[in-house]
Amino acid sequence: MRLEKVIAQKEKLVFVIPEAKDGDMVRIRECVPFLGTAQENVKDQEVPVKDGRAAAERYADGRDMLAQEFEIRVNGEKADGVRHVTDFEGASCWEYPYPQPETKKTLGVSGEDQKILGIKQTLININLPAIMAVNPDRETIKFECQGKTYHFLKDKVDKIDEFMEESHSNGLLVTAILLNSPRLFESEGEKELLDKVIHPGFDWDCSETFISAFNMEQKEGQDYYRAFIEFLASRYSREDGRYGRMCGFIISNEVDSQYIWGNAGEMPVEQYVREYEAALRLAWLSARKYYSNFRVYVSLDHMWTRTYRVTEPLRYYRGRDVIDYLNKYSKENGDFDWGVAYHPYPENLMYPDFYNDRSAVFDYGTERITFKNIEMLPAYLSQEQFLCKGRERRIILSEQGFNSRNEDPYTLKQGAASYCLAYQKVKMLPTIDMITHHAYVDNRYEFGLNLGIRRLNDDDTPGEPKPIYYVMRDMDTPQEAQRVEEAREFIGKELFDSLLNPVITYGDADRSKESEFMQSAEE
Repeated sequence: MRLEKVIAQKEKLVFVIPEAKDGDMVRIRECVPFLGTAQENVKDQEVPVKDGRAAAERYADGRDMLAQEFEIRVNGEKADGVRHVTDFEGASCWEYPYPQPETKKTLGVSGEDQKILGIKQTLININLPAIMAVNPDRETIKFECQGKTYHFLKDKVDKIDEFMEESHSNGLLVTAILLNSPRLFESEGEKELLDKVIHPGFDWDCSETFISAFNMEQKEGQDYYRAFIEFLASRYSREDGRYGRMCGFIISNEVDSQYIWGNAGEMPVEQYVREYEAALRLAWLSARKYYSNFRVYVSLDHMWTRTYRVTEPLRYYRGRDVIDYLNKYSKENGDFDWGVAYHPYPENLMYPDFYNDRSAVFDYGTERITFKNIEMLPAYLSQEQFLCKGRERRIILSEQGFNSRNEDPYTLKQGAASYCLAYQKVKMLPTIDMITHHAYVDNRYEFGLNLGIRRLNDDDTPGEPKPIYYVMRDMDTPQEAQRVEEAREFIGKELFDSLLNPVITYGDADRSKESEFMQSAEE
């Protein structure tokens, strides 16, 4: 007996069991799906089958069972198959079409430059410990979730509202990067809150641990995380755009380098991704409760088949492994349409000329995926086993930048030409919805990098535009063709054209002869 899917409706949860016969009795056990000790059994319902379906109540005692994990028994026999809601039928508060902008240009910018540059998408970091409180010391916005009241700091929410409303008035679609940082990103540092929401394995003693993984191991941590998701989705995905328009969440940051950007302590990649899949799924379910087309994304850096630190496999993972395990677990538990938020920086962030990257090649076994071989990401995800309901997964390029080294005029030209080539490549890839440039202005605290499209003045105000500024401005305008020709001349026409239309190997290349060559060279 197999449970094929679980459909969420306004008032019911429908369990599709094609092999079950009319009149069979289905016992539905609803559990809180946290990953710590034993699962908590919430409630059992027993309902009859009709036409291969069993319908149960979605709400009980002020709680929504939408995000629960389910164990199904038909006439006492345990059913295999999915364990979570997989489909929505009229269950969301709002069902408007996804508002995909006409341009893929994305940047964190406001004011006049936003209009000059033609930016229609932007991003915002939102840190859970910065906006929630257990024992608030000032005015809050109260939010009910699963029968409990949660407090969101009004002054912090007001700042988000201001950003969101300005973005919406200028026609920008916002994607939020959701973080769980105990010490950075304006964290309030409230111990009572941190004790609940920070991952139990978080390495407090490591100076490099900037962000914690979301706490999927304890029920209270999961409850706060769910309230965090639901508050943001209910406020910012409204059809009327009252507080702005946000239609996507990136869950944590660069989780393949989790020890820095999503720390859960040392653990094998399969264990980490199992917890991360639970967080990603809970975000998807909780956000789709409000908006039917809300998107969620896994965040990865540019490492693909190698890691940031190869000697620390319990701290740093291969991006490809993260994707493979995420796909495995999501398929096992009931597939949902997660996407990928990728960071295709050049192989060496100091050098903007990605077109000369050596470790980015055109097969699935490439060490890195940078803009040089960005085609490999949608190619890999287009394999049948990665499709969700027959559709390819959406991709956003949510962080990358082209460094200008010590104001070297040549690297400024390299950055401009690189952006032009990267943009042309991305325009040809239909499943990629945005190409972000990391910084509007240089940041003197960005690990020695100058990633802005403007310089930074001594008084921290935006300085003069760099050449990349004008290239970005001219993309998707009549001036684009001239910029493309300039970039072709600078990079070299043959190289430019070959990278714009690369020959791709849809599989892992045979590298056995490479090892034979290395062995003979050593002998």
